[in-house]
Amino acid sequence: MNQGAHWRNVFTGVMLLLAGAALGAALVKIAGNGNPPSRTVAASPTAATSTTQEPAPQTIKDGVLVYLFHGNVRCPTCLAIEASTKEVLEANFAQELNSRRIIIRELNYEKPENKPYIEKYKLIAPTVVMVRIHDGEEKEFVNIMEVWQCVGDKDAFTRLISDNMQKMLQDTTG
Repeated sequence: MNQGAHWRNVFTGVMLLLAGAALGAALVKIAGNGNPPSRTVAASPTAATSTTQEPAPQTIKDGVLVYLFHGNVRCPTCLAIEASTKEVLEANFAQELNSRRIIIRELNYEKPENKPYIEKYKLIAPTVVMVRIHDGEEKEFVNIMEVWQCVGDKDAFTRLISDNMQKMLQDTTG
């Protein structure tokens, strides 16, 4: 390969990388328009499971179900969001995880059987969704798209996940 072709390939790669970054930034701006995460009341019951790709159904009577939604392809940032979310929950809510008051579930929203989650939880990209469950029924959820803005700042990310979880746990009494 001659030197001109090499630099053309490098230039093409850099341009594709920049285009991807611009698209990601646009999604974050659209999703996280500076407002706090939206809380929405839900009325249907749910099944909750542990952190596996193909979880076995289990019920949760009172607590918080944490969905780590991802697509068919998981970029390094998506993986960092998932790992950081688990890290924050394990560090700050170990008792609730052990007692199954908090359950984490990874879910590919691009699989055909999971398409209903897109509308139900207002998904536009990989994200973290916390669902408050009381008496076995979904009461409300929060789609935390701000994880994309905080993933590079450990303290901000920890506050974001912890604050949302504290609010959800306080609300599980009714």
